[in-house]
Amino acid sequence: MGTCVKVLAIGDINVDLIVPSKLPARGKQAVVEDFQIYGGGCAANFALACAKLGAKSKLVGRVGDDLFGKFVLGELKRQGVDIRDVVISKGRKTGVTIALVKGAERSFITYRGENAVFSKRDIGISKIDADLVHIPSFFLLENLRPSYTELARRARAGGAMTSFDTGWDPFGKWSRTQFLMNALRNFDVFLPNIDEARAILSAPRASDAQLARRFLGLGLKVVAIKKGRRGCFVADESGSAQVPAFRIKVVDSTGAGDVFNAAFLLAYLDGNDLLRAGRFANAAAAISVTGAGWSKYPMLKQVRDFLNQRAS
Repeated sequence: MGTCVKVLAIGDINVDLIVPSKLPARGKQAVVEDFQIYGGGCAANFALACAKLGAKSKLVGRVGDDLFGKFVLGELKRQGVDIRDVVISKGRKTGVTIALVKGAERSFITYRGENAVFSKRDIGISKIDADLVHIPSFFLLENLRPSYTELARRARAGGAMTSFDTGWDPFGKWSRTQFLMNALRNFDVFLPNIDEARAILSAPRASDAQLARRFLGLGLKVVAIKKGRRGCFVADESGSAQVPAFRIKVVDSTGAGDVFNAAFLLAYLDGNDLLRAGRFANAAAAISVTGAGWSKYPMLKQVRDFLNQRAS
């Protein structure tokens, strides 16, 4: 990871309102001790995580010209993410996610805002220039769904590695969602969590290895299945590995999956070593859950120091 990798993240940008509470019972009120506002959205999270890990990171998406849009773009720019091609829609609203956090448990309420209308028209496809192109949030970006395959093919034709993370399907359709299976056949790397992987394949009791084999059978080159406190399972055509998580006190796991994705992909690009990439990604994700929001996304040196301390 010594060279500066060019990364392009395409997709959702929003603001996360993080509340340390479960949803109150119907008709009841809950009082909380804290309330925080951070930037969010899987594509934005990924772009920022890559920038903090030393990559040259660019983000394409849509926000409104409201206070939330100004806030999230300001934070991204301050952290070194190239936001020049983010579309700012006049008179429109930026997406918002309310994250209810209780220990390791998380629940989300999302208003998609401009993410709901983001489409291929907002992307300069002919100008894709990156070593890695990551397109998450398939189920939330319904107007971009028909273009995932085209975007992946164009990126690969330009020499980029392509990666895909569907995220959770709030509509409950999973593999029945049009364009999903074709998209999976055209990306290089797939990074679901264990529940998403089982739901997509309609295999609620499948093992990690069974899931990975089925995804690789679609034509994917690498699969990394996130398992939270149980680490991750990584596989490619040469083999597979179960990589245990690091034991750490969890404060807020919001965005940890996106940090994992960024760290795994950057490490894998730096040597095609599955086990090393999985361990590096687990370490980066572990650091990110020790606090809330983007402020806890780790720098490259932090991850290396974390790993060195646990190797001694």
